[in-house]
Amino acid sequence: MKTLSFVLVLGIALISSGCGGMFKGKKAAEQSIADFHQMFNDGKLTEIYAASHSKMKNAAKEKEFVDFLDAVQRKLGKVTQTTNVNFNVRSMNLTTTIALTQSTTFEQGAGSETFTFEMDGDKAVLIGYNINSKDLILK
Repeated sequence: MKTLSFVLVLGIALISSGCGGMFKGKKAAEQSIADFHQMFNDGKLTEIYAASHSKMKNAAKEKEFVDFLDAVQRKLGKVTQTTNVNFNVRSMNLTTTIALTQSTTFEQGAGSETFTFEMDGDKAVLIGYNINSKDLILK
């Protein structure tokens, strides 16, 4: 009986801590998106890359990433509004990954942005960025 109680309490504690991390991760990722958009609007594209995770830096060289963001900014302009469409928080092997999809309006168009972050303490650090935009392609 004592063992069963211990297992039950331990199970509840693990579930509770997992859910807490999920909400903390989503909130941290939303703040990181706000920071990304602020730096994007301010033209601080190299700073976005510098603040990204080593996984991002291994996937794209700084010049490629900055040139890509520069093209997005040149064709679509600054971000004027963004709303959360979907999110996914996953924890595996003590690593929490968050993916958020945003419906974003720019000065000269719109697009669906997908941000992928990995938690580093209380901060969500960018490991991936993707934008789907008809306006980006056609301009």
